[in-house]
Amino acid sequence: MNLLCGTKKIFNRENRDKKDISSMFKDFCGNCNIEMPKWDKVVGKQIRAADRTIYPIIEVVTIGNNMPNFRGIEIFPVALVIEESGEKYAVSITGEEIDSDELIEMVFKESKKQ
Repeated sequence: MNLLCGTKKIFNRENRDKKDISSMFKDFCGNCNIEMPKWDKVVGKQIRAADRTIYPIIEVVTIGNNMPNFRGIEIFPVALVIEESGEKYAVSITGEEIDSDELIEMVFKESKKQ
């Protein structure tokens, strides 16, 4: 089941009012015992292509409740950070605006840890 559909829908309901997802989630779930969705961005495994290194940036959304066997997760590729010829830049793959500096910093902070 696709719960969040790229954060534009939740439980197959359009976000026509431009409410934030947290508000939509509360409206839909009412008093049910489900945690708020948690969003995270992570750096995927690097891909080498000729003289380029490509780092996929993935948004991960998790949802669950206090029962250990109820968890949902969705992943959305959102951008690519590319390093080539000493240059670093980011490209959105969703068509939405991205903060290139933030993503580049995230990638290279992560790669220093490894």
